[in-house]
Amino acid sequence: MIIQHLKNLYHKLSVHPLTLIYFVLAWMGGYLKWYLSTLLIVCLHEICHLLMAYYFHFQIKKVEILPFGAYLTLDDFYYRSIIQEMCVVLAGPCSHIVIGLFIPLLTKGVYQEYLLMMNQFVFLFNILPIYPLDGGRFMSLLLQSVMDLKKSLILTLKISIFVYCLLFLFYLQINTIVILCYLLYQLIQYYQFIYDYLRIYYSRIPSFPENRPILIHHHLIYRRGYHNYYLIKEQLLDEKEVISDLIMNIKM
Repeated sequence: MIIQHLKNLYHKLSVHPLTLIYFVLAWMGGYLKWYLSTLLIVCLHEICHLLMAYYFHFQIKKVEILPFGAYLTLDDFYYRSIIQEMCVVLAGPCSHIVIGLFIPLLTKGVYQEYLLMMNQFVFLFNILPIYPLDGGRFMSLLLQSVMDLKKSLILTLKISIFVYCLLFLFYLQINTIVILCYLLYQLIQYYQFIYDYLRIYYSRIPSFPENRPILIHHHLIYRRGYHNYYLIKEQLLDEKEVISDLIMNIKM
């Protein structure tokens, strides 16, 4: 079973071309050891996401090695239980606690200080409320658990853009341009993703778990994790009966 998982992962693993360029530049500049150490910390972070995704049987789409880390893509993220998705998201930040405990046991001196600093930096950076960072994803899931799905996604985008602008203003440096450009690209992709995702989600509303709590709405809003009913014109309609109305309401 483990060997089969590794084989499947190998076919879904890719290395971004910029990563190879960074590798060569680090080697030519004499700081390859430091670059690979930072990359290893971020990859361990992503491995914890991956292990939690395997535990809950998520569908792994791809794992891409980027110049500043790795990025796990799941086919069925945002279509599963919110609790399971939160666990997958939190697995990454929690990994830094373990990494931080092991670094003093394995290294000493300046190298140890560097690793501890980078471990802390990667942790703090990833919990920023900017999509697709872990902080942004967790914020989105938290909002989805307490408010309408469409409104939660749009609010996530607005908060992400606001925090990104602050990050851009106060942290724009030569060595951060690639990361900031990548985040901007991801925010543009997220904007395009919202409406496509809503159309797909509404057209195949999940029915898990069977004992979902019930919510009755007087407007066309949808709450994940609940069995939604709609009181429209004195008729009580099941969520499956208003799918077309929900889809029509996406762009409104």
